[in-house]
Amino acid sequence: MPPDVRLALANGQAERNGTAGFEHGVQERDAPGLLVSYVYLQPFLEHRARYRYRDWVMDSGAFSAFHSGTVIDLGAYIDRCRQLLAEDPTLTEVYALDVIGDHEGSLRNCEAMWAAGVPAIPCYHFGEPEAILLAMAQQYPKIALGGAVGLRSAEKLRWAQQCFARVWPKRIHGFGFGSETHILSLPWHSVDATNWETGPCRFGNWKKYGQMSVKGSYQNLRVEVEHFLAIERKARARWAKEMALLESTSTAPAVRLAVAQVRETQIYRLESGLTITAPPIRPKGTPAP
Repeated sequence: MPPDVRLALANGQAERNGTAGFEHGVQERDAPGLLVSYVYLQPFLEHRARYRYRDWVMDSGAFSAFHSGTVIDLGAYIDRCRQLLAEDPTLTEVYALDVIGDHEGSLRNCEAMWAAGVPAIPCYHFGEPEAILLAMAQQYPKIALGGAVGLRSAEKLRWAQQCFARVWPKRIHGFGFGSETHILSLPWHSVDATNWETGPCRFGNWKKYGQMSVKGSYQNLRVEVEHFLAIERKARARWAKEMALLESTSTAPAVRLAVAQVRETQIYRLESGLTITAPPIRPKGTPAP
């Protein structure tokens, strides 16, 4: 049962050694959920038999690809998603291929994935028009929030809270919302965390031990995995009622109508019947009208 805290294998690092912290021998109840980037999918597939995990989801890796100059072919991504969804029951979710800086292009990709039989999860990014968030929440059973990695923790949380205020109850994934404060502050359906690996391996910053001089690729990270599993258990206890509410709502999209234009509004009606008035979501530094 969600919320799920997923350990992100975004750079292929964990697949290059056998001490990632989710090796065989770990009890099933202590096996983490994983998020795997499509950009680094092949190393994961080659080595996954060595690991114990409960399930995994696939992210397109568009952000990594954009900054490395790699081009991801939408057709190839769709074909791979369809193949793995058909063959692997442990693959439970797929995220849409974003077009960085082009929310219309991202939505077109998501629609193309659905049309091809891949139930992709779209992502609403910090700084995009508020109408996009509202349209996503209306059309898709689950959405993601992302693009806020550069924000300070408190500002990032305030932005997520504003998004929740407009679309809750909704299944929402948080890209880069892997801190304990973020996880326990909102009823996320899932989040992903990268610092379970990058913290100790790159910076010597261990959640279990604190700041240490021990760093590098070949580390046994089981204590870090256990740290995030403990946070996951806390989140599941804290948000049990909210997750039950999400499970009781319909999640299957029916006839999907193309939305050419969504009018901006400051009045939002929650499913409970409560009407709230909230300020528009604006990028940092944008003056109020």
